[in-house]
Amino acid sequence: MSTWKPAPEGAPNYRILQREGCTIVYGHMPLGTWLRLLRGASDLHVLHADVARMLGATAVIGPPEGLARIREQEAAAATGRVRAQLGRAARRLDAQAVRWLAAGEQGLSSLALFTLLTGVRPPHYGGAALDLPRDAQEFRRCRLLVEQVPVLQRALHQLARRVADPELVSWAALAETWNDLCAQMDHEWPAWRTQAGRAPGVNAMLACFHEVETDRAVLRASRTTASLPLPYGVLDRTAGRGNGRWLM
Repeated sequence: MSTWKPAPEGAPNYRILQREGCTIVYGHMPLGTWLRLLRGASDLHVLHADVARMLGATAVIGPPEGLARIREQEAAAATGRVRAQLGRAARRLDAQAVRWLAAGEQGLSSLALFTLLTGVRPPHYGGAALDLPRDAQEFRRCRLLVEQVPVLQRALHQLARRVADPELVSWAALAETWNDLCAQMDHEWPAWRTQAGRAPGVNAMLACFHEVETDRAVLRASRTTASLPLPYGVLDRTAGRGNGRWLM
């Protein structure tokens, strides 16, 4: 991992490195310069937020094979940094869970699911406990999480039994339908692990869970707000970073 230091006064406040055919940007690049960089990239290049997070970079863009090599090269160092960031909370996670936090494909919904299933809130997750997947791309990342951290499968089954909990009903319903969602994705998008694709049927199924959450929001709004508990009560918000509490 390269260490980024602010540039001296008057010098450009960003730095560009080339590695494995990828362009890595550190610092604050002016918008015009960034747009020129994007225009010069190949149509096959990918802007990859996960690799940027691993490197502590502002952005990383490059060919998929180059990005994959960087991910593999940086996985061990990134895992060590995540373990240090988590502190004592890391003891509650197995090695595969820590590695996923360091090098896995992530989005708001997969980070929310990780928090719900482990009780550990990732340091870089700034979302809410009910960041449900909105489309097949987001569900794909949730599915990769459960595949890459097999110990979470038991917690997912426990979550599916919490449909009577008003704070968890949407996620619990999604967990209960998990196998059906996976079967539909396998049918519509067989190579979902490695190739881009579409799964409109999965999108339609996921929309149902968001309707449930919308109905809950309307019901909450109809009550006296002064006495309402904080939303997303499944997490103990008084805990420090990395100490979200799974109330199962």
